[in-house]
Amino acid sequence: MGLDKSEHTLFSHNSAISNHDLTDQLSKSSHGWNEVSQPPGSARKKFESHDFPGYGSYDVRTKPTKYDMDQINESLHQKETNEVFLNELEATAISGNDILSSTFYASGLCAVSAGKMTPVCLALVGICLYIFRGIYHETVMALPVNGGTYNILLNSTSKQMASIAAVFGIIAYITTGVVSGLDAVAYLQTVLPEGAISQKYATIALLGFFCLITNLGIKESASVAKVIFIFHVATLSLLTILGCAFMYYNHALLIDNYMNTDYPPAPSHHQLNLNQDIVIQGTWLTAIFYGFSSAMLGVSGFETSAQFVEEQAPGVFPKTLRNMWAGVMLFNPLLSLISFSALPVSEIIINRSTVLSQTAKVIGNWIQEEFSLPFPAQYQLGPLFSAFVSIDAFVVLAAALLTSFIGINGLIRRMSLDRCLPQSLLWQNPYTGTDSIILIGFFFLCVSQVILLDGNVEALGGVYCYSFLGVMIIFALGNILLKVKRPSLPREITTSWLQSIVGLVSVIIALLGNILGKPELLVYFFMYFFIVGTLVFIMFQRVPVMRLLYRLLKPKRKRKTYKFENDLDDHTMLSIHEENPLISVETGSSASKSSGGVEKEIGYETIDSPRTSDPLQEETCLSRLSKQLKSFQDVPFVFFCKHDDLHLLNKAILYILNNEQTNRIIIVHCDTNYTDTDMLAEHVKLMDLLYPKTKISLLIIDSPFSPATIEWLSIGINVPTNAMFISCPDENFAMKFNQLRGMRIITSYN
Repeated sequence: MGLDKSEHTLFSHNSAISNHDLTDQLSKSSHGWNEVSQPPGSARKKFESHDFPGYGSYDVRTKPTKYDMDQINESLHQKETNEVFLNELEATAISGNDILSSTFYASGLCAVSAGKMTPVCLALVGICLYIFRGIYHETVMALPVNGGTYNILLNSTSKQMASIAAVFGIIAYITTGVVSGLDAVAYLQTVLPEGAISQKYATIALLGFFCLITNLGIKESASVAKVIFIFHVATLSLLTILGCAFMYYNHALLIDNYMNTDYPPAPSHHQLNLNQDIVIQGTWLTAIFYGFSSAMLGVSGFETSAQFVEEQAPGVFPKTLRNMWAGVMLFNPLLSLISFSALPVSEIIINRSTVLSQTAKVIGNWIQEEFSLPFPAQYQLGPLFSAFVSIDAFVVLAAALLTSFIGINGLIRRMSLDRCLPQSLLWQNPYTGTDSIILIGFFFLCVSQVILLDGNVEALGGVYCYSFLGVMIIFALGNILLKVKRPSLPREITTSWLQSIVGLVSVIIALLGNILGKPELLVYFFMYFFIVGTLVFIMFQRVPVMRLLYRLLKPKRKRKTYKFENDLDDHTMLSIHEENPLISVETGSSASKSSGGVEKEIGYETIDSPRTSDPLQEETCLSRLSKQLKSFQDVPFVFFCKHDDLHLLNKAILYILNNEQTNRIIIVHCDTNYTDTDMLAEHVKLMDLLYPKTKISLLIIDSPFSPATIEWLSIGINVPTNAMFISCPDENFAMKFNQLRGMRIITSYN
C-alpha cells in the first residue's frame, strides 16, 4: 500500500520526467548480493521473505536533464505567480469567525463557575492569550506549514507524539462543531416561536446540512467569510457601544450583582461520589480559579490560523494573531460586564447559552423608553435588537461549524497521507471529488456526542476544554522542544524561556481547574480519545501485529525420514552427525529396518500443530499475509545527506525505522562539484549491513539541492515529498522552509 502523492507533485506519474531506469538501479544490489549470495560480515540469520528486502545499491549516480529541470522550474514559477494568497482581512475573517463566535457562549458558561468574577476571568484569559501570541508566532513561522500542533511535533519529536497531538485536535474539532451547532440553534430558538424546534434534533439536522454541502464540494470562501466577519464585528461593536451607554446610565443592577451576590459554590468531590447535596461555599479565589478554567473556552479557535498558514501572504500570520487577540480582549470582558448591568446573575446562568441575546433585548427596551422612539406596539426595539443579535449569532456559529468540517477534513487527510490513519480515508467521491468517508465519519461522531451528552452545552464545553487545552499545552511544549531540539532553525522572533513556561503553566492550571470542576466529563473525553487513538495505534502497530500473526499461523518444521543403504554403518552416520549437529542419528537396535535398508530420522523435532487442518489453505493464508506485510513495508523513504557524517546518518536511519513502517531507505546526496563520495558509499554500505531488515541505498545527484531537484526526484522515483527528510537547517540555509514542499525535519547535528 503506497503513499498517495497526488498532493505533493506538480506532474502526473506518467510524465516524461519519470525515471524508471533510476528506480530499477536503486532496487538492485550493487554486487549482486541476495539471500543466498551474501556479503562478508552480513547477518547469518535467515529472515522471512517479507522481512528481507535485499541489499542496497551504493554506486548509483544520476543527473537531471536540462529539459526536465527547465520544465519543473517553469511549473514552480507559474504556480507561485498564479497562487493567490489571503490578505490580512481575509485570513483574520476565517480564523476570527471561529474565535469570536465563542463570544456568544463563553461568558454564560464562565458565569456558572465564576459568577460575578466572570469579567475578571475573561480578562485574565486575554492576558494568557497575549502570552501565546509570541509562542504561536515563533513556533509557526519557524515551520510555516499547515497542520498546527501535528506539524510542529512532527518536525521536532516522533511521529507517534505528533499523532497524539492530532488526536486532541480531532476531538477539539468534533466538540467545536457540536457546541457551535447547539448554540446556533439556541439563538435561533429565541427568534422562532417557543417550542417550534427541538434543540437536539435541529442541531443534528444542521450538522447533516453542512455534511451535505461539504460533500457537494461547497467549501468556505474567503470572501463569504469576510462578509460574515464584518457583519459580526459590526454587531458586536454596536452591542458594545450601546451597552456601555446603558451601563453608564443604569449601573444599579451591576453594583447589586457585585455587592449582594454570593460566589458560586465550589465543586465537591463528595457530591460527585455520593448521592448527597453537599455544598461548599465558594470564595473569590475558587471563582477565579474555576472561572478562568471555563473562560478558556472563549479563545477556542485561536489555533485555526495555524491550520492554513501556507495560504496566507507573507507577514499576515502575526497580524491575524494580533487581531484575534484584540477582539477577544476587547469584546469578551466588556460584553460580560454589560450583561451584568442588564441581567441578574441568576438570569445570566439560566440563559447562559443566549446571554447576549437577552442582554440586547434589555438594552433595546431601554433605548426605546429613553428616547421615546415611536415603534408600533407589535414591533418593540428590544425584541428586534435581540433578534438581530440572534441572527448574527446563528450565522457566525454556523460559519464556525463549517470551518470544523473543512478543518477536520484537512487534518485527517494529512494524517492519512502520512500513514497515521488508514489510507482508505483518502477515497474521493468520483462525482464531487470530496473526501466523503472523512466528512460522513465526522458527522456521525458529532451526532454521537449530541446524543450521549443530550445536548448539554455546559458538559460539551467541558469536553471541549479538555481537548482545546490539550492542544494549547502541546503548542507550548512544541515551542520549548524547538528551542531545545531545533535551536539552529531560522525564526522570525524568539520568545523568552520565561514566556514559554508561563504560557505552559497557565494552560495547565486551566486544565486542572476543568478536571477538578467537571471530573465526570473525563469519561466522555477519554471515550472519544480511545476511539480515535485506537485507530492511530492500530496503524502504527499493524506490521508487528501481522508479524506475530504470521508466526502463530506458520507450522513448525517436521522430522524428515531418509533411507540409507545397509552399507552405511554407524560410524558413517556419526560422521554425518558431526558435520551437521541438527541431524538426529539412531544406531543399533533403536534403528528401524525396512526393505533391506535402515531408516535414519534427521531434522527437527516433530511438533504436531492443531492448526494444520488444510495445508493448501494454510499456505495460501500465509502467503497472502506475507504479501500484505511486503506491501505495507515496500514504501521507500528518502533522507537528504549533506555531508558524510556517520553519526548523523545513523540517527536519521534510526528515526525512520522507529517512526515509519518501511524496509527501504534511500540516502540522497546532492553534489555539484563532483567530489569524492567513496567514503560516503562505504558508510551507507555499513549501515545497510547493520540493519539487515532494511534495504539502504545511496543516490548521488549531480544537481544543487533546490525545490526543482526535490520535485524532480519525487517524480523520478515515485516518492512523495512528505516521505522525504532532511536534518535541521541553520541560518545559512538558502531555501525557505515552505519551499521544501512538505519535507520533514527529523534530526539535527547536535
